Amino acid sequence: MVRVWIRVALFIISWLSVIFLPNKKAIFVKYLPVSLFSSLTVMCEIFYFTTHKLWTVKGGQENQTHTAFLLLFGPYTVLTIWFFYLSKGKFLLYAFINLAADLIYAFPIIALLKKFDIYKIKVKSINFFLLIFADALLNFGFQKVIENIYPKTNNFPKN
Repeated sequence: MVRVWIRVALFIISWLSVIFLPNKKAIFVKYLPVSLFSSLTVMCEIFYFTTHKLWTVKGGQENQTHTAFLLLFGPYTVLTIWFFYLSKGKFLLYAFINLAADLIYAFPIIALLKKFDIYKIKVKSINFFLLIFADALLNFGFQKVIENIYPKTNNFPKN
């Protein structure tokens, strides 16, 4: 039961953090495509990890599906929007924010999630870090393509 509450709390807290975004509608219009793209990318990775038994969740397939959904459309989606908002399109700042966040996630947070028996990843932490950091760089490239296709999104909302 504690595992369920932790997953749900992560989902709710991440969406509550959106309250602190200024001009929410404009920020969502600008960053929702990249956030959905990144969620789709991670969903494919979860599928691969699940198929090859590199990611396990206690409680079977149903718990694994719930965990994936709550993480993808909770913290992962919201943090993608936050990281793009905070970096304001500057690559080095975006890379630094993701470097710090991905290091924290790949090492202490994954270890904590294992300890609470939320889920286990059977990949070395450094390899997992490299994967999620590569995802972040891919997301930045995708956002730049979107901004070139839809130039009006380049006008960042005023704070």
